[in-house]
Amino acid sequence: MLSTVSRIRGQARTMGYPQTEAMLGECMLFYGQELGATSEFGGALMAVGGALQQVSQAKDILDVSIKQTFIDPLQELQRSEMKEIKYQLKKVNGRRLDFDYKKGRRGKVAAEELHLAWDKFITSKELAERSMFVLLQSDVDRIGQLDALIAALLGYHCNAQRILLGLQGDLQARLTAASNKPARRFRSRKIQVGDDHSGTVGFYHQLSAAAPRSSGKQFMVVPSKPGSPISSYADCGLVLNQPCCRAMYSFMPNREGELDFSEGDIIILTGQVDSNWYEGTLRDRSGLLPVSYVDVLVPLPLP
Repeated sequence: MLSTVSRIRGQARTMGYPQTEAMLGECMLFYGQELGATSEFGGALMAVGGALQQVSQAKDILDVSIKQTFIDPLQELQRSEMKEIKYQLKKVNGRRLDFDYKKGRRGKVAAEELHLAWDKFITSKELAERSMFVLLQSDVDRIGQLDALIAALLGYHCNAQRILLGLQGDLQARLTAASNKPARRFRSRKIQVGDDHSGTVGFYHQLSAAAPRSSGKQFMVVPSKPGSPISSYADCGLVLNQPCCRAMYSFMPNREGELDFSEGDIIILTGQVDSNWYEGTLRDRSGLLPVSYVDVLVPLPLP
């Protein structure tokens, strides 16, 4: 706590032990920025990280308040009144021993000296009792310090509640916005392929970016390297104005009627059996193919 107060006042040479809220908030802000503002989860992470840092700042204010209203008065009590009481008690004990010693040597010690030792003992005892009486009578000050401590804690928790309630409302709004967004379907990005013979570069596009609309046939020419995953269809000039898909993985049939294909093959779609299976044609072969193994380039017409 003292390190935190010194850091706030600018008196600390080194950073004190960091608070857990600040550490977690900094981590969330970093990774939220990495995800970017377009990500709903990234935006939510940044919102939570900012709120946690505000909670950390509220806790810093709590530390300063407790230091000023509770710890400093207790330290002053220890340095002044408690120190004075300890001194008086030590003095009383010494004078009591001195009086007992002289009393034991009665007859060898003058009566005046014995009375003086007694008077000193009584005086020290009264001073010690008065110091303890003053300490015990300062109930108002002590209770006031406890009240200040609880007030500081209450203020911190009120601030934390206000921050977290605002954060909860923001997260609920983000959750509603994310739930209302239309579902997105995965689309692989274009593949850049180099041609060994001409040195030109071709791009593999989805239909929306493959070719302009025209009344004639539409072809996609993709120069490719021999032996590449797309070499089996890149040089054949497939017509992409009909329903088709690209194989994302190789597939080996498990039963009769299924179509085997390799990664990168372009398959002509002829129909859809259900949500899990398409019907398609690859070269001179036809059969069923799993939906999860392909990326649709040109969708089937709606029924």
